Amino acid sequence: MSRLKMVGMLNRAGMKSFNEGRTADALFQLVQADRLARSMKSPLQQAKVRNNIGLVHQGVGNHEEALACFRLAARNAVKGAGEGNVLHKAIVRNMARLEDGKAEQAA
Repeated sequence: MSRLKMVGMLNRAGMKSFNEGRTADALFQLVQADRLARSMKSPLQQAKVRNNIGLVHQGVGNHEEALACFRLAARNAVKGAGEGNVLHKAIVRNMARLEDGKAEQAA
């Protein structure tokens, strides 16, 4: 299996685990996907995986960790395909939702 397919498989498996409530499994699978994407020097794959790691952290209330992941994902998305690409826009929306949620909790 190619490394690219492996990244995709681990990324999907991680999100499936998260959707099934298995957060530890999700993070394990996503971290493995992230390591592989970094070894491939693929900023877009890194952005996709980092965004999903951020979603998992956000889902369990680790907002600072989620924000760090979203910021890294956004940088990689721009590096891979330029500012304003579809992935970058999705990541920016995720960051905005996180910030909006934090502001509502503080109020």
